[in-house]
Amino acid sequence: MTLCGLASSVLAMLLAVRAEYAGAAIALVAAFVFDVIDGPVAARATNRDADQSSFGANLDSLADMVSAGVALGVVILSYGDFGVAYLPFAVVLAAATAFRLSYFNVHGLDDSDTYSGLPTDLAIIGFVALMLLDGPLDLAALRIVLSVGAVALAGLMVSSLAIPKLTGRSSVAVTVAGLALAALHATRLGN
Repeated sequence: MTLCGLASSVLAMLLAVRAEYAGAAIALVAAFVFDVIDGPVAARATNRDADQSSFGANLDSLADMVSAGVALGVVILSYGDFGVAYLPFAVVLAAATAFRLSYFNVHGLDDSDTYSGLPTDLAIIGFVALMLLDGPLDLAALRIVLSVGAVALAGLMVSSLAIPKLTGRSSVAVTVAGLALAALHATRLGN
């Protein structure tokens, strides 16, 4: 599942570079969905030893870095016609994602069911939601919204805000919301 999420993130970057933003948003949602289902699938694998579990956890963090840290930055840069003025926003997202994932890899959950800061998968969904403003806003306003949104999401990722781990119904609800976002972006394909 992790490699499918990684492939989805790379596809999102390719589509963003080609200014196919609706497709990029859908690919980002796919990366999110693969990340959500990866944990439960790994937990059901009964024949994994500690080294395999550790390897999988590290691979998952690297895939999260690509999806939330790099792909979102590429989308911002693409919307900004790869102008240097948008580079700081991409770097802030990448740095916040790296700090967020490093903190989690060392400290894990604050308690059995609470994250410190916004998880990367929720940052992706938040950013994809902002991308829905492509169309209702003119390009100049959209660039500002995405840039400010990137800084806000980066701040939330590295904050000490307690975020409950999504399990059961809450996980399903957020996944359905992500799929709804993808469906909304799908209505814009080809425009």
